[in-house]
Amino acid sequence: MKQLILSEEIQKEKLNDFMNMRELEESNRIMNERNQVLSALSRYYTTVLLCDLKQDTFEIIKADAFTYNDHEEKQELVRGSNCYSERIRYFFENVLIKDSAPEYLEKLLPDNLMKELKETDIIELYHKTIPNENGFKHFLARAIRLSYDEEHFKIILGFYSVDEIIKKEQEIELQREIIAGLGKEYFSVLAVDLDKDQVFSYRESEKNGRIISDFCRECDNRWSKIIPSYAKVMVSDNTNGEFEKQLGLEALRSQEKDYSMTYEFKSETGINYHQVRVAYVKKKDGTRMAVVGTRNIDSLIKKERMQEEKLKKAYDAAKSANKAKTEFLNNMSHDIRTPMNVILGYNQLMKSLLTEPKQLDYQKKIEQSGKLLLSIINNVLDMARIESGNMKVDENFEIVGEVVDEILSTFSSEAEEKGIHLSSSVQVTHKNILCDSTKIRKIYVNLVSNAIKYTPSGGNITITVEELPCEKEGYMKVKSEIKDTGIGMSKEYLPTLFEPFSREHNTTTGKVGGTGLGMAIVKKMVDLMGGSIEVESEPGKGTIFTFTLMHKIADKKYYSRKIETAESSDSVEKLRGKHVLLAEDNNLNAEIAVAVLEKTGLVIDRVEDGIQCVSRIEQLPSDTYDLILMDIQMPNMDGYKATQCIRHLNDKKKAEIPIIAMTANAFEEDKKRAIDAGMNGHIAKPVEIDKLISEILKYTEKDDAKIQRICRCSCCT
Repeated sequence: MKQLILSEEIQKEKLNDFMNMRELEESNRIMNERNQVLSALSRYYTTVLLCDLKQDTFEIIKADAFTYNDHEEKQELVRGSNCYSERIRYFFENVLIKDSAPEYLEKLLPDNLMKELKETDIIELYHKTIPNENGFKHFLARAIRLSYDEEHFKIILGFYSVDEIIKKEQEIELQREIIAGLGKEYFSVLAVDLDKDQVFSYRESEKNGRIISDFCRECDNRWSKIIPSYAKVMVSDNTNGEFEKQLGLEALRSQEKDYSMTYEFKSETGINYHQVRVAYVKKKDGTRMAVVGTRNIDSLIKKERMQEEKLKKAYDAAKSANKAKTEFLNNMSHDIRTPMNVILGYNQLMKSLLTEPKQLDYQKKIEQSGKLLLSIINNVLDMARIESGNMKVDENFEIVGEVVDEILSTFSSEAEEKGIHLSSSVQVTHKNILCDSTKIRKIYVNLVSNAIKYTPSGGNITITVEELPCEKEGYMKVKSEIKDTGIGMSKEYLPTLFEPFSREHNTTTGKVGGTGLGMAIVKKMVDLMGGSIEVESEPGKGTIFTFTLMHKIADKKYYSRKIETAESSDSVEKLRGKHVLLAEDNNLNAEIAVAVLEKTGLVIDRVEDGIQCVSRIEQLPSDTYDLILMDIQMPNMDGYKATQCIRHLNDKKKAEIPIIAMTANAFEEDKKRAIDAGMNGHIAKPVEIDKLISEILKYTEKDDAKIQRICRCSCCT
């Protein structure tokens, strides 16, 4: 009996084991089936979530960077909360481009999604994301209902990229648009099968379209035959070679992008202009087809050529007007500076003869007014030249700080008379630079003279120069600051400060003369040299102008030459007994020059034109003259031609005699032209005696190092 009971228990255990085995196998089967389903989904979906909407949870089945913006986002998804609604909100706020699917959040939140999925099995929602590491940004979210009861509502939420689909749709649409567009505008539209060398006609209208179709039929719709045949008969000799080259079968096959060409069509009435447009379309099998459209652009071409002709005429007229303006400015400069030279010159000579205080006061006021008039003339001419585009940057060697020293020297007397303290500070590492020193001097002159005008007695004007860091190798930046304790300017006026003819009108400034061009010229010169300028001002407290320029650092060959020259030019006594030939046609200017120069101990001979100058040098011994002062505008032969003749003399010593232009032609291109003609220097009228003496000293010392004189006239170059 006991054995029987034992046997039954054993059998029951075996049966239980068997049943458990069956349950395990069934469970494994279900799990395998589930995994197979999920694996199948994963082939199409970049991200798959198993969600329970009632429990507001999710489980990651698959997640990669195709959907999520970067690796960090993916890791956060794996590690973070499994709250479904939080994940949807995070995605909406941080990854989704909201304009692409504004209803995304509302639609996918648990309550709303459950409500919709009870009525349908599947919901799809297109959206765009921030481009991920693969560049994908177009996605489709698909929610699939699995099962639901009172406690659970299970769904699959999958995401897959639709970038390629959208790209293909866009390409197809573009191709349709191309064909449709060609059909509207072109009288002939042909489709060329590039592999089979076959042509199909989409459109033939007008007489020209039918002509092309006739050639197609005659050539058995073979593109390789159509093009040479059509070119020979219908295309002009000027363009048929290019026509065949660009539209031959091999040319169409080798091109990758759409293109067009224009050719001359031989019509009954003459030459017409036709344009061929080639657009490529992909066929279903992946091969390409060329769509070739032809249209008549004769009226367009002729209109363009008429417009070009009009533009050319307008350009020529503007060029001629600009040339006339330049000539006018040059003549104005010369014609005004010549009498100004006489006025200021005789005034300077008269100064030494006057003893009466009243007379000396009159003389001083004439001098001041003359200089003011000259300043106004210079500003007007400079502004006109800037506006006409004739002012260029001309770089030369300069030592940082020397310009400031010159400015202090120039304005020290004026500042002292007014009771203004004028000072400077220069802090730079690289002192030797290449710059347009003429323009920089004009900037300083305008800013400092302006500061003196508007600074009352007892005030201060400080010029500060410092070097700034420069990112460009071989260059340096210089910041210049002109600070005064003058009357200042209002905030309302500052925005118009650099406009031409702009002046702030108040009881104080109304008493100060000027054209209102100085600041406009300063701004334009700074801009021309690639710099910047700023201004700070407050009424009653003063003004600060700050301009910054970048300059090339000069190497030793520049500044060593400058130092040598400076060292050799330290005494006016060295001028005594030097023999100078003055070429000047104006008797008054000649009288002033002779009187002023003879006071320095120079011996002056005068001739009246270029021919007399050349003849005098040819006839007299080579050591007769130490230097020539050459006017430019003279009768019979001008100063440029006379200089070139002298530079080509057989006698080397005569040919190398120093020549300085002393002329009312005072623009920068005048200086350049003088140097190109073979002159050594340039002094502008009205002549500043100190500058003239300094210039003469450079070239009249017998023991000085040889000075290179280069003639750049046309016959030498």
